[in-house]
Amino acid sequence: MTPAMPVSDLAARTLELVDVPSESRHEGAAMELVRSLLPGDPLYDDGEAIVWGAAAAPVALAGHLDTVPAQENLPARIDGGAVHGLGASDMKGGVAVMLELARAGAQARYVFFTREEVPLEESPLPALFTSGALAGTELAVVLEPTDAILHAGCLGNLQAQVEFHGESAHSARPWAGRNAIHELVDGLAPLARLEPREVEIDGLVYREVVSAVGVEGGIAANVVPARASVELNFRYAPGRSREEAEARLREIVADGALHILHNSPSAPPALGNPLVARLRELVPDVAPKQAWTPVAQFAEQGIDGINYGPGATAFAHRQDEQIPIANLHAVYETLARFLS
Repeated sequence: MTPAMPVSDLAARTLELVDVPSESRHEGAAMELVRSLLPGDPLYDDGEAIVWGAAAAPVALAGHLDTVPAQENLPARIDGGAVHGLGASDMKGGVAVMLELARAGAQARYVFFTREEVPLEESPLPALFTSGALAGTELAVVLEPTDAILHAGCLGNLQAQVEFHGESAHSARPWAGRNAIHELVDGLAPLARLEPREVEIDGLVYREVVSAVGVEGGIAANVVPARASVELNFRYAPGRSREEAEARLREIVADGALHILHNSPSAPPALGNPLVARLRELVPDVAPKQAWTPVAQFAEQGIDGINYGPGATAFAHRQDEQIPIANLHAVYETLARFLS
């Protein structure tokens, strides 16, 4: 396998990718850059997802092109042994590694896609799965930021709203009504006392947590409100289905009207997969993925997945987002050996 560019220039490729803005739903220019860098025709390209490489390769490398909104962190720069800028860690550094492996001829299927940082319903991956372009894939390596170690499985991500209803009244005579905000406070009491639930799978400990992440209520300073709502985020462990997660949330917050906004599934660790075992010989450190990633979408299709990427988890989505150049080298070299 002959490198298409020196590995030391992975930083330059990351810099190039970061400097093409690609906030979610606006990834066209970044996708065009990817197309221009891949030699030959893709196996699949519907404008929102590209699959390139060896059609029968058992391993797929996957990475998304979109980023969260900019926070005055463009253009990119190289400083202190790291590439700094929007999406450097999540996950244009991982995409840079994928591109250079593809250009070097490493045998895999390479999946570049859009709209990962938005609700699951907008993902282009279901259409890709339907196409059959990934048929026969035995392992998906998702290059999400993992600090160059393996992150197995992922948590499910359930977003819901709970509405509490009362009866409006003048705030000088609150007994004439029923305060929906007070109902909300009472209804959330069980959640406020809830401790994280630890779930051990294959020696890895995932932590289930429920958080109130937004509250709305009240129409005026002199009105007892008739309605209040809270938005909840439930990160649930592998082994719990979407339906079970929704039922569990209803148990935790028994009062109020629960409305499911989004529900992205969890994924098992897949440590029994023979290809994962081979990868672990090169990367012995394994941690549970205490977040959601697209390995869950692959898992729902019966494709085992593992998270392994150069991004620094502590810097993902931050204004000072950055990725260590050493991580780019480490992940490139490891995956080149793994795929050879």
